[in-house]
Amino acid sequence: MKLLNEKITKFDATQVIYYSMVLIILRVDLIFLDNTPTGGDMGAHVVPIKYFIENFASSFKINGWSNDWFAGYPAYYFYFPFPAILTYFLNLILPYGVAFKIMVAGSIILIVYSIEKLFRKEDHLFSHVGVVAGLMFALTESFTIYGGNLASTLAGQFSFTYSLAFANLAIYYIIKSTHKYKVPISSVFLSLCLLSHLIPFILYLPAYAIYWLIKKEKFELKLISIFIFTTLVTRFIVPLIYNLEFTTNMGYTPYTRVKDLIKADILPYTFLLFLFLLGRFNFKKLKENKVFSIFEFYLLIVSVILYFYVPEGALWNGRMVPFFNLGMIIIFFKILNFLIKETLQFQQGNLITNLIILTSILACSYVFYEKWIEYDRYRLFIVSLFILSLLGVVLFYHSTYNLFNLGVFVFVISSMSFLPHWVNWNFTGYEGKDDWSDIEALYSSLEKLPPGRIMWEPNSDLNKYGTPMVLMTIPLFTEHTSMEGLYFDSSLTTPFHFIAVSGLAEKPSNPVGGLSYINNDFQKGVDYLKDLGIDYFISYTDSIKDKAIDNKDLKLLFVSEPFSVFQINTKKIELVNQRLETFPRISFYERTSSSLFRDTEYDNFFNKAYDNFRYLDEYRVIELPLGVSLNSSNDSDLVISDLKISSSEIKFTTNKPNELHIIKVSYFPNWKIDEGLGPYRISPSFMSIIPYENKVVLSFERVNIETYSFYFGIFSLLLSLILFWRVKDNV
Repeated sequence: MKLLNEKITKFDATQVIYYSMVLIILRVDLIFLDNTPTGGDMGAHVVPIKYFIENFASSFKINGWSNDWFAGYPAYYFYFPFPAILTYFLNLILPYGVAFKIMVAGSIILIVYSIEKLFRKEDHLFSHVGVVAGLMFALTESFTIYGGNLASTLAGQFSFTYSLAFANLAIYYIIKSTHKYKVPISSVFLSLCLLSHLIPFILYLPAYAIYWLIKKEKFELKLISIFIFTTLVTRFIVPLIYNLEFTTNMGYTPYTRVKDLIKADILPYTFLLFLFLLGRFNFKKLKENKVFSIFEFYLLIVSVILYFYVPEGALWNGRMVPFFNLGMIIIFFKILNFLIKETLQFQQGNLITNLIILTSILACSYVFYEKWIEYDRYRLFIVSLFILSLLGVVLFYHSTYNLFNLGVFVFVISSMSFLPHWVNWNFTGYEGKDDWSDIEALYSSLEKLPPGRIMWEPNSDLNKYGTPMVLMTIPLFTEHTSMEGLYFDSSLTTPFHFIAVSGLAEKPSNPVGGLSYINNDFQKGVDYLKDLGIDYFISYTDSIKDKAIDNKDLKLLFVSEPFSVFQINTKKIELVNQRLETFPRISFYERTSSSLFRDTEYDNFFNKAYDNFRYLDEYRVIELPLGVSLNSSNDSDLVISDLKISSSEIKFTTNKPNELHIIKVSYFPNWKIDEGLGPYRISPSFMSIIPYENKVVLSFERVNIETYSFYFGIFSLLLSLILFWRVKDNV
């Protein structure tokens, strides 16, 4: 009880004002509406997280197989499970849409909190300037996809935001905290950083490792931190690394210009810091007062080096922008904080200074009011922020320092240009869009058709339904699956889908770099529909609808304006009659290296399959281990019956045992056949087998590397508990 009272006494209640304003910015009134959130990638993320909750979490699994997108993909092998796990626990007591929105909003609150912690002198001393710096970082609007800020989070990068926040907390506990278990606690946050996203973990790990090594701490506590880390991350990270060859490298074009690194809203801080360096700045006094840590300079230097010199490959250098911004903001606000404290030491009375600051707060509040009051839906939002600002003025008036920080906080809020619109758009959900009835009508009609794989025409105009990715929700609202999905990197079939759909769209997105698309070649696109095992095609524009109606391979089933749904005569399983070109399975190092980086000396299966994609009728590329040799089939009268494709099994009956079959489901090594050879990877990205019996069963199983990593994690947990029991009374 005494410890609890001490914590309450040390708690700085003024932070309630700041975090209440952050909650208002995040529209807490909309968060608790029971709807399906949308907006950018977020509008598609609702599908796999719901799938995780319904299929994995209840069975204590963190990953598995999903047929929802891309002819099947390994779910949460290459995307990070922490947001899905958090949403699962929230969903135990709250509707799914509410739980999802709380998870998203939580990432922004946590990033602000984590940056504020980096400014603290002691654990219990709330940093007013730190929370301002945190808000400044969160509300930057110059980038909307790299991660970390609110704009990127609303676009779907909440996982990155969580990772960055956890990384900040790991650094705080390892270098600043006075908690007796600070090192083990920091390892928990480092683990959560990795379970949320890989890139912040990679950038923060060297700095964390150095601090960990030089930290004067009991050796047993350091060992506990290692065991905690391996307990939490081994089961996820080992299969991820082991299976990296089965990801798709999106081939993003790297940036080369300085202005793409130093964005418009961070440029003033960069300029002011440059002036500080040119001026007679008292760096000796900064050093004496321990204003800086090495960490913020590490962020700046590493982000700049990687931006210009990172090898072209899986790590896109645009991802360095948030780290550069964060380092720059921390340095700037630490200098600003030092200058303000130095200046206030010489003030004679605070009346005039406080009046100037108060006038500035009122001016910023008025600017904010004038900007947003014209929108009726924002009235509660505006009034709430205005009342909280006034309450802050009353509480902080007798402290010029705190009042100044409140003024900067209000200024940052008043500078928002589009973020309130984005928050409103996302959190009013799909159901809140004026044209959502079009999608409901389409889905209602689709439910009357036998379940199948659907390819649909992409178009930016679909954003009126919540996001251009709206039809990725087909598996969420119907029994069908969508060929296009969000987790582009997770499926080997991704590039081939985008090549195919580029010929079937009036305005294709063509997101995967380095591919030769077939824009406007509608017939070739239809041929690919059959190659990829597509059952239905949905057109959106009139031009594509007309082409589809005129095409002999497509049959119009129904029109649900503005969509038209067509059927394709296709097969999920065929005999491989084409000539076979064998690709020998190369070493683990070669496979991984060629999947991560461009222009390596190693060839890979994808390059061969990509070259083969236009000529699938002539030959197929098949990947075989050493010592295995297969022949294509000479038969053609294949009869497949009782076909069932689920997330754990593929079952069917064939009249051609001992012949080479292709199953048009994305290849992944966890699929095992009960009686037969294979599965082997075959172009473009599917599975090939030779069944020994008429009845064929393939199962998605946990492989040895996953089992070993699971037990290693359990072993690490036991070791950490044993060590903790031994040292708990001596810390």
